[in-house]
Amino acid sequence: MERFKRKLFFWSLVLIFFIITPIIVLEARGYRFDWHRGVFVYSGTISFKSNPQNIITTLNGVVNDSAKLNRINSSFNLTGLIPMDYTIEISAPNFYPWNKKIDVHSGVSSEFWNVVLTRKNYTITNYASTDGIDKFFTSPKNRFVAFTTNSDQGLAVKELDLGSKLVTNSYDLSGWKLLSEDKKENIEWSPDEGYLSVPVEKNNDPEDKAYYIIDLSQAQNNPLNLHTFLGKDVIRYVRWDPKEKGYLFFLEGTTLFRANIKDATSITQIATDVSAYDLSYNAVYFVQSPNDLLFRTSLDGKAEKTQITNNFPDASNPTIERVTVYDESRIAFLDKNQNLFIYNKGERDTYFRSLGDRVAEMHFSNDGKKLLFYGNNEISVYYTRDWTVQPIRQENELNNVTRYLEDLKNIQWYKDYEHIIFSVGKYTKIIELDARDHRNCLDLISTSLDSPFVIHNNGLEKLFFTDAKDGTTSLNSIVFPEATPILGIGGA
Repeated sequence: MERFKRKLFFWSLVLIFFIITPIIVLEARGYRFDWHRGVFVYSGTISFKSNPQNIITTLNGVVNDSAKLNRINSSFNLTGLIPMDYTIEISAPNFYPWNKKIDVHSGVSSEFWNVVLTRKNYTITNYASTDGIDKFFTSPKNRFVAFTTNSDQGLAVKELDLGSKLVTNSYDLSGWKLLSEDKKENIEWSPDEGYLSVPVEKNNDPEDKAYYIIDLSQAQNNPLNLHTFLGKDVIRYVRWDPKEKGYLFFLEGTTLFRANIKDATSITQIATDVSAYDLSYNAVYFVQSPNDLLFRTSLDGKAEKTQITNNFPDASNPTIERVTVYDESRIAFLDKNQNLFIYNKGERDTYFRSLGDRVAEMHFSNDGKKLLFYGNNEISVYYTRDWTVQPIRQENELNNVTRYLEDLKNIQWYKDYEHIIFSVGKYTKIIELDARDHRNCLDLISTSLDSPFVIHNNGLEKLFFTDAKDGTTSLNSIVFPEATPILGIGGA
């Protein structure tokens, strides 16, 4: 009897071994048993990277183990998932949650590398010395903010030191106000932060326009009237030379000039019959009538001009008023009727097409792979190159991102160029480009102002905005996004 029991025990162990070993091997190779189908299936993975990183992950209502965070690249990897639909929610205390419905496939990782959460309440920094602020513009090196205030006497332009939070310079432009928004021109910093160009119009006569140049090295200097200094009656679209200090470009009528603000005699005619122009770091691009052809020449205007584009598509005959150049192969045009065109010399083909109408503005991403454009109520993105990170998108693809009945303001790229920041009424929001399941759109801030002025500074990782308290408008900021930890140390 004892011998029988020992044999039974031995063969039971052998049987268990032959049953369990294949299961262990299959598990190690990524297979999981699907109880609904009664078979082993090859599992899938969900990978994501989030800001903040101290998060709670819920998968189909079950909280996941946060120990699965890979601290080397700060990403989460949820492995061994049976292929099926999952609902994932990523949340953190005092943050709005992010969620998606995900279809997990065998042997495939569903990737989400740009998950962004926003706080329900941010700590706000107020810049008390900016009382009465209207608009503001951060400097190229992120050290200063130029802002405007208005009074019965006229416009004042002030310089705020972001380090000390104190106003270091103030310049009065009595009798003038900042050019109206429909002219699409604003205060522009010179690349070295030494000068400001300020487009203005008379308080009592909007047709009387001027440009003032402010030398920030002289605290009490009288701003230079560019029209008077150069002897030009009608100047528009002033832009600073991206390389040489003290030089700028402008249009007088349809003639494009380059001038030195220290020497009125040092002025160069770049081209005639110009309807619009743009600058890159090494060249000036301009559209010439009557055929609206785009040309390129050197910044000093001495090189032979090179033709970039031919006739516009679909036998259209636009009158181009704006041009935005990323490089010679990616150029956006806006005509007087707010029709947008893209010239895109892609990796597989060359496209010259219309993208839409009623477009107010357009901006390329920093890598040139995407063009953000928008009107009063709608935001869209066009892809100039393949986007090989999930969700994969192809060159010449056009996506409508969001649409509102209310007017949209402050539309701008977020630092990852996979999100867009915008304002609707008193709310400023951030929306993702990832359209899988749905686009998460989260609130950032709300203000007492119905239409705040908002700028996200990628370098400082701060959102600056105007808000009013006790009837006085001032500048404020929040830290956004959250600080990123190094190897899991520090951060939110």
